[in-house]
Amino acid sequence: MKVSVFTLGCKTNLYESGQIIAALQAAGHEASHGLKPADVFVLNTCAVTGEAEKKSRQLIARARKLNPNCRVVVVGCAAQKNAEQFKDVANVSFVKGVANKVAIVSEIERAGVDVEQLPSIYSDANLFASQERTRAFVKIQDGCNNFCSYCIVPYLRGRSRSRRISDIVEELKGITSAEAVLIGIDISQFGRDTDESLPELFAALKGIDTRIRLGSLEARVVTDELLMSLSEINFCPHFHLSMQSGCDSVLKRMNRKYTSAEYYNAVQLIRKYFPTAAITTDVIVGFCGETDEEFDDTRQFIEKVEFADIHVFPYSPREGTAAYSWQDVDVTTKQARAAVLGELKQKLKKDFALSSVGKVEEVLCERKRNGYYEGYTKNYLRVYFTGNCKVGEIVRVKILEPYLDGSKGEVL
Repeated sequence: MKVSVFTLGCKTNLYESGQIIAALQAAGHEASHGLKPADVFVLNTCAVTGEAEKKSRQLIARARKLNPNCRVVVVGCAAQKNAEQFKDVANVSFVKGVANKVAIVSEIERAGVDVEQLPSIYSDANLFASQERTRAFVKIQDGCNNFCSYCIVPYLRGRSRSRRISDIVEELKGITSAEAVLIGIDISQFGRDTDESLPELFAALKGIDTRIRLGSLEARVVTDELLMSLSEINFCPHFHLSMQSGCDSVLKRMNRKYTSAEYYNAVQLIRKYFPTAAITTDVIVGFCGETDEEFDDTRQFIEKVEFADIHVFPYSPREGTAAYSWQDVDVTTKQARAAVLGELKQKLKKDFALSSVGKVEEVLCERKRNGYYEGYTKNYLRVYFTGNCKVGEIVRVKILEPYLDGSKGEVL
């Protein structure tokens, strides 16, 4: 049977799609990533925003265009949130939630709905995902305990649960990609339910040659112990340090559990151990009741930190969250504030690119287009470069000048 597995949403979803594909292939099916002609479509959905949930529904129509007689299996967060929205849609034969997605291999020819109770411990630990990229993803954790007032994820993914270090190391040892990203819904909570920890995990990776990159971290887990353990492995010094706002009053309304001062202290500590580290973040503008003064606090804080990049999102109320019924900021104001930070983002990215001019960096070559190879340095500077190279190879590149959203370079 030919099966197309299509993914919306986060890197964790992408990894889980890889697990589904591995399980289907082991059962004798022809399965692959992407929306392409097939007998069965497995749609791994997202529901972090209303727009993501809408896109999840629209995927079904896209699948029908490729094969009007196909069967569609819907899995993931949108199905977990509301399975009924898919149940009677044409061509949809089976609906499954977040829990035990890989069981779809035995359910793929069934009809009906199977939204299981979310697990309390990490599952699917020994089913490794198929990897089809130059950069591999390795899931180390699932779920979230934070319950930020704007976020629906803990209700869809359940409480935090950690994978055992021994399982993670086993998967990493089998990866052929030059780089692996350790991912999860909130990897900052890793090990709290298993009496293990992130520093213990990193200590176990000392013998791994693959470059190790991290998913998003919370500022509160940045300690000397954690940074020391990272300095002793083949670590890519890029920290995506979750922020959302640089204003303390907004952070409190968001139910974020740190202050701007605590966040800044984490940034300073990172730069003590990794002076050239890229520090990137997410920022929500126009969160419930955000004033001009509160927004300006965030803008000034971003300038103070000197991020390598920021991802800016206008706040979107999400049904089912604590903040859903709170006072919203008008759309025009949100768009204006997003535009201000958009300009700041471009300045920050250029400044970060300028800081590497003249240096020689190790770059993972990921593709070639428009006459340039493209890839990232260890500290996540995007480089467009020329010279002798193969996709998937790490090469030494001299950084010449800022270019597009990164820098231009040449292979030594």
